[in-house]
Amino acid sequence: MRLRIFTVLVLALVACPARAADPSTQDPAAPDGPVVGRVLIADDAACVSLGARGEVGSHYSAVAQLFARHGLSRGRTLCRVHDSSTRFLQLTSTRPGFDAAAAAAALRATGLVRAAVPDVRLRLHAVPNDPDRPLQWWVDDGGFADVRLVPAWDVEQGSTHVRIGIMDTGVDLGHPDLASKIWNNPGEIPANGMDDDDNGYVDDVHGWDFGDGDADPDPNPVPDPSVFDLDVGFHGTFVAAIAAAATNNGEGIAGAARNCPIVPMKVANSAGELTLGAITEAFGYAATNHIEVVNISLGTPDSDGVAEYFQALVDAATAAGVLVVASAGNDGTSDPNFPAACTGVLSVAATDADNARAEFSNFGPLVRIAAPGAAMWSAMCRNYEIDEFSQLFYEVFMGWDGIRPYMGGDGTSFSAPLVAGACALVRSRHPEWAPLVVSSHMVATGDGVAYDQPIGPKLNVQRAVTDPTLATPDGAFAHVSLNVVPNPSNEGTFIRFSLPAAGPARLRVFDCMGRLMRELPIGEMSAGPHATAWDGTDASGDPVDPGVYVVRLETTNGAVVRRLARVR
Repeated sequence: MRLRIFTVLVLALVACPARAADPSTQDPAAPDGPVVGRVLIADDAACVSLGARGEVGSHYSAVAQLFARHGLSRGRTLCRVHDSSTRFLQLTSTRPGFDAAAAAAALRATGLVRAAVPDVRLRLHAVPNDPDRPLQWWVDDGGFADVRLVPAWDVEQGSTHVRIGIMDTGVDLGHPDLASKIWNNPGEIPANGMDDDDNGYVDDVHGWDFGDGDADPDPNPVPDPSVFDLDVGFHGTFVAAIAAAATNNGEGIAGAARNCPIVPMKVANSAGELTLGAITEAFGYAATNHIEVVNISLGTPDSDGVAEYFQALVDAATAAGVLVVASAGNDGTSDPNFPAACTGVLSVAATDADNARAEFSNFGPLVRIAAPGAAMWSAMCRNYEIDEFSQLFYEVFMGWDGIRPYMGGDGTSFSAPLVAGACALVRSRHPEWAPLVVSSHMVATGDGVAYDQPIGPKLNVQRAVTDPTLATPDGAFAHVSLNVVPNPSNEGTFIRFSLPAAGPARLRVFDCMGRLMRELPIGEMSAGPHATAWDGTDASGDPVDPGVYVVRLETTNGAVVRRLARVR
């Protein structure tokens, strides 16, 4: 099958881990590489001050000296979420040989900022009466591999008040299967050059382009240097159509959330880069506008504080009512990708038409749910001219006929928007549910399947929209907290957690491959703080090997995980 050939070729090219490089010689265009001269921080202690022209300063002498030592002289606010104390800032240095990783590490070491990280580039998680409906095997193929969308639509087709943000390469605003589904910002008057709704963005009628800083989120060419500069600018349009393409319109495919609008949030710039700085601004936009569901089909491994920085972004968005759905990654390993591995994110693995884990899909205890992501058929952008090489590649390996704007692709990139669309249906049916309640509900109503690796239950949309309400605490949903100390540890470890409501709880320890090492019996628990201890042994009483482990606390209100390093 042509799609399978495409998968093997691209996986062979993109699955190689990035290698560390001397910051002074780092290729500015390298995938997963840092952006030269920039550091991002999450500041919730007002540690950093910005002058009228962006001059960087601090009333803490240690921080001010650090700025001077690393040449960090200018900065700007990327976003500040309303009702949140955390600011996200970009600091810049023009000093030759500036080491962004060292500067970020020094900032983290002060303990005065919540997170600090070099501005890095992220990778897309793609291996790259509706007439094409028969090609959508995952909708309802009458077998055991689909997600039961057709019977779900008999109950819920989505609300126009529940929006799906697509944080990606842009969305083709004029695509025949998407034009009617693009969000119209009711607070903005088109093309008047004013910020009518006072959200910080001028004329953001149909979302925003955070990569290039303008009001046009239509995609640009995005050359992928890991695949012979193949244009992957189609990615955001492909994702958006799976989530919410117009349905029953006699055109193309059927989207999961039939009536829910799409908010394009373009984070790729004209050079084809997807930077953490642009993604930060997009998170702020989603939180400020309280977008109900946001899909993120891209990611990066943890390095130089990336995990902590993304966690700060996710926490701010979740507190603002945003449900974050993210793809787990396509490396076929248990290595975590961010933001998918953050607490509070509904992370998604990929399955195939045989109801097996797709061979490229990441797995492990940090993955919460699985959904089809192999041999997916969706929309491609047609708003710009495609180069000859990319056109040939699309036709030979991705099934494009050279005329209609639809083709095939593989990746957890495409399983995530299917889940995001299903979440939008659930939020349409239960608008009073908070993000983490919806996330837990999706997992609880999934189908238990014995996969070769842990990837959570498989999405079942029919059950998600028909099953009774989960038991949840009264009032606003409170996060379940979990802390592991000391960490790293070579002896006993104390595990402290707090529950927002009484109920059953389960505490387990997994190794980095997702294998269960130890279950710590805790059972029915009261609301409030609790503590238990793990002596570092497995279920047989033997000491576990040094390495990285995952502590997972599961409750009826969701699951929280923390990493723990065991050393000799």
